[in-house]
Amino acid sequence: MLNIYPLFRAKEAGVRLLLLICLLLSGCSVTKTVPKGDALFTGFEVKVEGKNDSSNRSKQLETELSAAVRPEPNASILGLRPKLAIYNAFYTDKEKGLRHWIMTKLGEPPVLISQVDTGSVSQVMSNRLHNRGYFNNQVSSATEVDTAKKKATINWIARVGEPYRLRNIKYMLNDSLDIHRAIRQTQPESVLKNGEPYDLGLMTDERIRIDGHLKNKGYYYFSPDMLIFSADTTVGNRQADVLMRVKNATPSPALHPYTLDDIYIFANYSIGDSLAVNDTISIMGYHYIPNEEYLKAKHLLDGVFLVQDSIYTRENHLLTIKRLSGLAAYKFVNIDYKPDTLNPGKLDAFVYLTPALKKSLRAEAQMVTKSNNFAGPGLKVSFRNRNAFRGSEVLNVEFTGSFESQVGGRGTGEVPEGVEAPEKSGIPSYELGVQTTLAIPRIVSPFNLRNLRTEFVPQTRIGLGFNFLSRSGFYQINSYNATYGYTWRPKETLTFDATPINLQYVRLTKTTEAFDTLLALNQYLRSSFENQFIVGGIYQMTYSNQMFKDRTSNFFNRLTLDLSGNVVSGFQSLMGKPKPTPEEPRVLYKDRFAQYLLVDNDFRHYLNLGTESQLVWRLATGVGYSYGNSRTMPYVKQFSVGGPNSVRAFRARSIGPGTYEVPDSVAFSFFDQVGDIRLETNLEYRFPIAGFFKGAVFADAGNIWNLRETDKDGAKFEAKNFLSELAVGTGVGLRIDVEFFVIRLDLGIPVRVPYLPKGDRFVLNEFNGSFSGDYGMVLNIAIGYPF
Repeated sequence: MLNIYPLFRAKEAGVRLLLLICLLLSGCSVTKTVPKGDALFTGFEVKVEGKNDSSNRSKQLETELSAAVRPEPNASILGLRPKLAIYNAFYTDKEKGLRHWIMTKLGEPPVLISQVDTGSVSQVMSNRLHNRGYFNNQVSSATEVDTAKKKATINWIARVGEPYRLRNIKYMLNDSLDIHRAIRQTQPESVLKNGEPYDLGLMTDERIRIDGHLKNKGYYYFSPDMLIFSADTTVGNRQADVLMRVKNATPSPALHPYTLDDIYIFANYSIGDSLAVNDTISIMGYHYIPNEEYLKAKHLLDGVFLVQDSIYTRENHLLTIKRLSGLAAYKFVNIDYKPDTLNPGKLDAFVYLTPALKKSLRAEAQMVTKSNNFAGPGLKVSFRNRNAFRGSEVLNVEFTGSFESQVGGRGTGEVPEGVEAPEKSGIPSYELGVQTTLAIPRIVSPFNLRNLRTEFVPQTRIGLGFNFLSRSGFYQINSYNATYGYTWRPKETLTFDATPINLQYVRLTKTTEAFDTLLALNQYLRSSFENQFIVGGIYQMTYSNQMFKDRTSNFFNRLTLDLSGNVVSGFQSLMGKPKPTPEEPRVLYKDRFAQYLLVDNDFRHYLNLGTESQLVWRLATGVGYSYGNSRTMPYVKQFSVGGPNSVRAFRARSIGPGTYEVPDSVAFSFFDQVGDIRLETNLEYRFPIAGFFKGAVFADAGNIWNLRETDKDGAKFEAKNFLSELAVGTGVGLRIDVEFFVIRLDLGIPVRVPYLPKGDRFVLNEFNGSFSGDYGMVLNIAIGYPF
């Protein structure tokens, strides 16, 4: 659901914007605003020459030294400099106005060769080489200027020899002090190794490593800068002896470990509040201030890992902050420590919790566009309580309503014989719904489970909802759902979602004669729309390392297992119920219950090619198998392809199953094309254009199939044919990315259409550059990235 202009207006705006950008990139001289006698700094190269260097670090050093070049040349994409082109196209001497705003905010002034101080840059490079053990190095530069083109480049050459290597690493410590013994215990885990090249960066890492170890041993006042390294490079043969010691000027409090004494928790703290601790209650050894009127202590203390009379550790400190920050009831979390004046060697801990806004009401008017080519006005009203029962429970109640009409897709075909066409054109539809969810920040179960020592708050999720859908001229559907599940993250990269109770009931009501006739003609469709229960569980495991932004490669994988009907069927078998048959299925309260197994996997690989450029590959696979009490998968559980987050060159749910082509004679009934098997893959290159404008080039492929034979020709999955039955599309995209909000426009172009006869499926040569025709462009408008 999107807040957007009507579709045709968005198409026109998107095309004009793309044309404008292309014009800017191709029609402007990059040296237009370069002053006379100067040149545009277009690039540089750094070469490290080390014939006698056995460390084989030339490529690594070249990357490190390249980062020292300042200023950097103007940003370049495929040989083009879009920000500089915008600057030149809108250049003005005025200090205000639209041209000035575009020039300064979206553009970038030329980087001139006169701005590059090669001497200073060379000195910085030499210093960095010195820090990596190359004490005798030479860095020189040469500037090449093309006067006619007003462009210049710089080449740096760094000549190095064999780096100095560590011969001996010693800790000069006095074992009579506890801190010295604690430091010596960490030496086997040192990042400094004998024989390795001298590296100042590793010595800094070693200080931080030792400090981290000491922080978990109670040394609250210690810091890395209290350790000092000295290196003796006079021992000969390009070797160095390294000595580490604690500074003599280190203050006494930093040399002693501390234990925790009193722990005060300000459960309803606001900046400026009095810090008096006389208005407290004592709960489980903690001083709870002022009372439990805002949040009950028994629910909050699961996130506190500070224990009286235990040694202070940074690990428990950070774990407490992260767990308490995960409670929706609080906006800010801070922990402070002060030495206990009566007990030397002890710290008093003060936990300050600032409440978040407890209740909120939000109303949102929308222009709704759906994947099945329906559009119309919508309204969503939601109420949220972030501390519903004084345990940081999040209660969310959402009311939705929309009125829609079909605005695209196939809907003008001839009515089949024996079927009465709906009276109203455009197939109007309206939908009303309410969904209530309660997220409890702890595991609620009949078993006494130990508190998980993880920085992420485990959750119990409870949901209850109802939805009413009316399609004029066809049917009405009432849908009910109830869920009970858990979410927990044992570590940062891994998330488990278990929903052992997943209940859904779909009831078809008030069908028209036209719809009843369609169901009578199509057994597969009739089975999909039967009144039925879904009684089972959904289990998900998600792995993602996308939070590590400094990696070249990031991965995401979500595996989903969806089960239904097995427990109910097993119980009825124990009760002696006869085996189900297609004519006499087992029922639950007079209606059939679905029995199936569904497995779905979504894999993504993000290859970071620069600070903002990225190559993304996605592979989505899934299969659903109905058995026992079901002849087909429930309609709501079947797969589909096409649309803004799938194969973007095709309308949503318009491809498949297999090579099946929807006849024009039944296209008016608008039922989406779904299947039991899905295979979909996407490849997308993302790159910056200017400011918050981002671009993309993509290729998509995918299709769905049925596991069993149906009345749809070519719909069944055949292993020998599936690759040739993939729908393929390509295209370009424009994204307006303002960090917290992304508007996406993707232009998809069909390449291969699977329902055409073999030999005629490639349709790129029939592309006419417009949005009309069977194989024209498709504009997808969406919020957020597709994957």
